[in-house]
Amino acid sequence: MDITRKFAFPSAWTFTIKPIARLLTKYVGDGIGWIDPFAGENSPAEITNDLNPLRLVKYHMEAVDFINILNDKYKGILFDPPYSYRQVTEMYDGIGLKTSQKDTSCNFYNRVIVAAAEKIIIGGYAISFGWNTKGFSKKHGFEIIEILIVNHGDFRNDTLVTVEKKIQKKLF
Repeated sequence: MDITRKFAFPSAWTFTIKPIARLLTKYVGDGIGWIDPFAGENSPAEITNDLNPLRLVKYHMEAVDFINILNDKYKGILFDPPYSYRQVTEMYDGIGLKTSQKDTSCNFYNRVIVAAAEKIIIGGYAISFGWNTKGFSKKHGFEIIEILIVNHGDFRNDTLVTVEKKIQKKLF
């Protein structure tokens, strides 16, 4: 496993941060066959979703509903959800929706991971972004191959990027 630490100024648009953009070029390439359930802006994935109706993406659905309508198998997923329950609440409030307990608990992330893990081909990738390196995990058939730590200076939280390769079907 490769662990790298780089410095870059923060951005609300994760994929524009230079070390992250370079990593995405390495794994995602032209984005064909990739999905992104929390696309926001600047996603290189072919099939994009964002709950916010103002984002220029293909779908505007809850992330788990988006994953569940997909019928094919994919090369990879970009998993860049809100990094905290406070950010989830702000996102929902920002578009006039109310959060529920399922939106401000581990369930928010896990239900998308469980649904998405089945949609990724063996040999495909899950690239997760956040303030931890939980990722998709061995439980869902993934193995960590690279971690990128992006330090933003001062006392800001680092952005952690976990790259995992799907090596087998879900264990249980």
